[in-house]
Amino acid sequence: MQTLSMRSLMPSGLGLLAFALAQLLAFAPAVSAQSEPPPTYDYDAFTPGTQPPQSPLLDGYTYRSVRTYQVAIPVIVPLAELQAVLPPGFAAIATPAGSATATVTLNLFLDQRFQPVVGGPTYGPTTALLITVTALNNNLATPRLEIVFPGFEASADIDQLNAAFGAGAARLAKVEAEIEEKKGRLHFSFELSDPGIGFKLRAEAEGPAAINNRAISDPVGLPFRTLSGYTPNQAFRAASQSDTLSIPSSSAGVKLSAPGNNLQLQTGKLAILGLGANVTFSRNVEFMLKFE
Repeated sequence: MQTLSMRSLMPSGLGLLAFALAQLLAFAPAVSAQSEPPPTYDYDAFTPGTQPPQSPLLDGYTYRSVRTYQVAIPVIVPLAELQAVLPPGFAAIATPAGSATATVTLNLFLDQRFQPVVGGPTYGPTTALLITVTALNNNLATPRLEIVFPGFEASADIDQLNAAFGAGAARLAKVEAEIEEKKGRLHFSFELSDPGIGFKLRAEAEGPAAINNRAISDPVGLPFRTLSGYTPNQAFRAASQSDTLSIPSSSAGVKLSAPGNNLQLQTGKLAILGLGANVTFSRNVEFMLKFE
C-alpha cells in the first residue's frame, strides 16, 4: 500500500508533504522559486527527446505546468444559479439541452509545479480546486464557447498564479489532500476551505490504479478564461497531455460534502443536485498556455 498526502495551511501555518515509502518532507507554504529544473513531462522544447506543442496557437507559449494527479468530477447544478455567478454577457449552457440544469466540473489536483515564464523560476507544489464550466461568451463580435473558471482555490503561490492567469483568478485556501493505493485501486480525498467567502468542500473518489490511456489535446478545442468575481480576465489557449482514465460516476465512489449542499463561490452559490456521467482520473497532467 502506498499513500501520498499533502496538508497545506494558511500563511501562518506549515504544509506537510508525505510519502509513506519512508519519505517525509516538511515545507512552509510561503511563495518561493525552486532551484530544480522546470516541470516537464513530454512537452519541452529544450530537452532532447521531447517536443513542444505543434499547434500554431501555442507558438511562443509562456506558461507550463505539471500536476502529479488530477480528479475531474462533473456536478449537476441549477442553470439559473450558474447563470447568476457568471459575468455579464456569458451564457450558461443547459445540460441536457432545454433543461433547467447545467454541469460544472470540480477539477481537484495534487502537487502542481508551474513555470509562468519559459526560462524563469518554477513554483510549487500547490494543490488546488479548479471549478470549470463551458459558457457562451456573447461579449465578442463573434460569440464563442469558452471554458471559464468561476472558482480557483489553491494551497500556495497565489501571487504567482494571479500574475500568470489574471488578477483575482486564484484564492488562498486551506487544503488537505491524500491519495492511497491499495490492491490496484487509487482512493483520492480532498478537503478545502476558504473562510473569506465561506467555501468548504470535502470530496472523495476512487478508481483503478491503471491510469494509462494517453490523451493529447494540441490544442485544447476551446479557449480558457479565468474570472475575478464578475470580471473576466484575458483569454488564453492551451495544449495538454496526460495519462487518463474515465469511469462512470456510479462506479467511482464519489462523496461530496459542502455546507447546505452548496458550492459557495465569490459571486454566489451553486446547489449540488447530483453527478454527471463520468469521473476522469489523470496522472502527469501537463499544460502549455499562451494568451490570445
